[in-house]
Amino acid sequence: MAGVSASARERPRPKCVKISGTLTSTMSTGACASPVGICTTGEFRGDGLLKGRTTFVADSLQPAAATEEPTTLVYSGLLTIRTKDGTLTTRDTGILDTANGLIGARDVVVGGTGIFAGATGYILFQGTGTSTFINEASGEICLKR
Repeated sequence: MAGVSASARERPRPKCVKISGTLTSTMSTGACASPVGICTTGEFRGDGLLKGRTTFVADSLQPAAATEEPTTLVYSGLLTIRTKDGTLTTRDTGILDTANGLIGARDVVVGGTGIFAGATGYILFQGTGTSTFINEASGEICLKR
């Protein structure tokens, strides 16, 4: 191929996989490493690639914009999904309406082990809950291999 280096031709292309499923999680009752006191444990079901146990540790929590109700909070933290093939870690940034039990989040892949080493991608969550959360998920994970 003219104009394309040998290393570019040999470099494997990422394998991108559409993600869908349900994340059910509950607030942790044990020790929580979060500086804002919010941790969850749960399970991701549905899609075969990400089926596994989850943990979330919030590292920031604050009231939403001044135009929102005081019961609406924005948060960020790390969501870890442990599967049989490796661990995927995402930066989870979301909004929680504590009065109505509504939640929405955008997760961007920030790390991984096993088949998730070098992965990129995102997951979008929307759901309900105040201490037990049920979130529908969709997105795309691109594996390095």
